Amino acid sequence: MLSIKKARQLALPILSLGASVAFTSCDSESESPSPVEENPYVVSLAMAGSDGTFTYYTVPFEDVMTGTLSAVGQGIEQPGYYDFTQIDNTIYSIGGLDDVDVVGISQGEDGQLKRIGNVSFDNSLADLIKVDDNTLLGLELSAASDVVKFHTIDANTVKVTSTKQHPVSDITELEGPSYAGMRISGNHLFLSYYISDPVTFATPYTDAAQVAVYTYPGLEFVKVIEDDRTGPIGGFNTKSGLIKDEKGDIYALSHSNPANGYSQTTQDGGILRINSGQTAFDPNYFFDVEAVTGGKNIAHLKYLGNGKALAEINAVENAAQKMWSDGPLRTAIVDLYNKTVTYIDGIPEHGGQGRRLSALHEGNFVYMVIPEENKRNYVYRIDLGSNTATKGAEVEANFVAGFFKL
Repeated sequence: MLSIKKARQLALPILSLGASVAFTSCDSESESPSPVEENPYVVSLAMAGSDGTFTYYTVPFEDVMTGTLSAVGQGIEQPGYYDFTQIDNTIYSIGGLDDVDVVGISQGEDGQLKRIGNVSFDNSLADLIKVDDNTLLGLELSAASDVVKFHTIDANTVKVTSTKQHPVSDITELEGPSYAGMRISGNHLFLSYYISDPVTFATPYTDAAQVAVYTYPGLEFVKVIEDDRTGPIGGFNTKSGLIKDEKGDIYALSHSNPANGYSQTTQDGGILRINSGQTAFDPNYFFDVEAVTGGKNIAHLKYLGNGKALAEINAVENAAQKMWSDGPLRTAIVDLYNKTVTYIDGIPEHGGQGRRLSALHEGNFVYMVIPEENKRNYVYRIDLGSNTATKGAEVEANFVAGFFKL
């Protein structure tokens, strides 16, 4: 019988993809064949085996706009299920499902990709964020546990230096708090979540947004703040419920999309704000996303800077969405300050991956991989000056789990 966590993952589209591409990897513990300085782009390619299990290959490339990106004969190999995030010059692979480890991937002095550290937890981490140049903070928030655990981690060795835990009952008396986002601003940590039944995955509570507030660095529980202008923050596996701008203001995204795991919708989707230095939602700020998009909601959000964020927006209203489909989606730039949405010209309507948005922001460009109707994946480079996209290299993978530059 499948575990609860695995059953939930199988509900998402990434595990129903087509045939895999067969190849071998020459992964070692400390190197890949090509120097990273000559191949600065790093892409984590996910490949499905004949039994439906996935293997991830993190591979450096010189160019991502021409030819084909393939892991044939190269790449750091990780079988299982992994989520990838970059913090400074290190890529962290966060194990999920039956994998409960975190491994760093960085560039060695010889210019080669190498693994650094390997730390395991009782449950897989929900996320990993930066505290400072030497410190990370990991979170355990699992339906299988009645505690919330914060792990302080040395960014250089990927080893836990301290752990702080609190009862889940601090933030909810209901079963199934599911992670949506985590950010530190000033002397507080903000943790967003929504309620999802651990057996049925139904979402019975959708009448308000909730964010738990803790002190930082003490990590003492303070309170839960709530706002009924919109519904719960975040969605299943998107990990983008909270983003932070340069001023320290935190923006909280709500959508209650069936496509991202919600069994009901009782509030319009929108974006709330917690001003820097405050521990309450700003009563004077509400970005009514549905009013701007004609009833559509933002599913994924990645902050770019100066109040702008990359967004994946559902092409259909909630009532017309297919459950767990993570799509169909349109790519856009959202201006959080002026409350506008600008769609990107040149990217076709597409499906999502049911997981963290994989995109690289480099100067005036954003790179992301888009699945097309022919079941092929292509890099698209978005020009942030013109809000247009150019099609690039084909990607030989079932999907891309991470897109980085070292």
